[in-house]
Amino acid sequence: KRNPTNKVTKLNLSSSPDDDLGEASPPPSMEKSDTPAEAVMPKIDQILSQLTSLFPFFVLGSAILGSLVPNTLNWVNRGNCITYMLAGVMLGTGMTLQRSDFTTILTSPTQRTSVPIGVLCQFLLMPLSATLIGRAFLLPYRDPLTSQPIGKDLFLGLILVGCSPGGTASNLVSLIARADVALSVLLTACSTILASAVTPLLTKTIVGSAIPVSGKALCVATTKVVLGPVALGVVLNEKMPRFCKWVSRWTPFASVVLVSLICGGVVANNAGMFLGGGGAMASTSGFLSGAMAMSVPKLILLSVLLTHTLGFAFGYLVPKKFFGFTERTARTISIETGMQNSALAVVLAKSIGADPLSYLPGALSATVHSCLGSGLAAFWRVWDGRKLKEGTEESMQ
Repeated sequence: KRNPTNKVTKLNLSSSPDDDLGEASPPPSMEKSDTPAEAVMPKIDQILSQLTSLFPFFVLGSAILGSLVPNTLNWVNRGNCITYMLAGVMLGTGMTLQRSDFTTILTSPTQRTSVPIGVLCQFLLMPLSATLIGRAFLLPYRDPLTSQPIGKDLFLGLILVGCSPGGTASNLVSLIARADVALSVLLTACSTILASAVTPLLTKTIVGSAIPVSGKALCVATTKVVLGPVALGVVLNEKMPRFCKWVSRWTPFASVVLVSLICGGVVANNAGMFLGGGGAMASTSGFLSGAMAMSVPKLILLSVLLTHTLGFAFGYLVPKKFFGFTERTARTISIETGMQNSALAVVLAKSIGADPLSYLPGALSATVHSCLGSGLAAFWRVWDGRKLKEGTEESMQ
């Protein structure tokens, strides 16, 4: 069919995820047209999309509310409320997937390479970063009043963050960064499924020598809140595709709300540390001894910030420099590596009966990785614009 302007639009359908950023054709939604994309998208979808893009601010606002007015979010910590919330997020994720999404790994030559490397980066680089930072900053910590070694609880929380890939906002950040969104979705799906087995194994291996953790309890918890809901979502999408397509309009923003409530509830449960005990200075005999003294919340925040920063950095450099992947693929793997399923880390800590202090790294992680990922995506987007402008100016000279 001809369009109203009698122009033929030619799409490059042969581009693969490994096409370089400068050579790949932009997605149809990014091409110039006489009709703005906003005019085609229904108003409600525009509003939901804009609200979803504010994910870091929702999490940050919820954390601030939980610390200042804990009673408003303490209800989140009652019973299995947090577990059910995360299961709802995973169910919504599963309703956007099909079995064909996973068979692509075996049929596409490019995916057979990029997906395994991306998954390895997620399950190796972030746990390694969390281990290094946690042992240097958190594990040596002792309570300044009782001298109890409660740093092990904080260390467990940070390790759970590092071993819980599949951040709910990574696909949106990949879109903003002009990375490979299809690869991002596939990596999120693969890591989410594998997390039910790999996350307990990694956590038990890393902290087993320092902290008694039940590997069986971790496996049961990840199966309940990850594997089960995602599998159910995939089945529903195959049996009732129209219903799932309608629900999928709302699930991204619903996930934002649920994850924000989980993080705010965890902060509310530990509000005394932020408001009352937060002024106590960390007393360590490790890396920080005599070099850096700070309050416990700041110490946790610093540890989480460094862990995610290393994840983003090495998640980009390893695929780019060591495996020769293109810019788009390297950006995608970087985002998928740096952004974690922080809510899962909180639920796992809660499910094994860990001290509430171990929930804090996960709660702060949601805000940190969302802000870092969004900032990195914005930087890449501006960088691409400058390179495109410079190239246009050079061609005109």
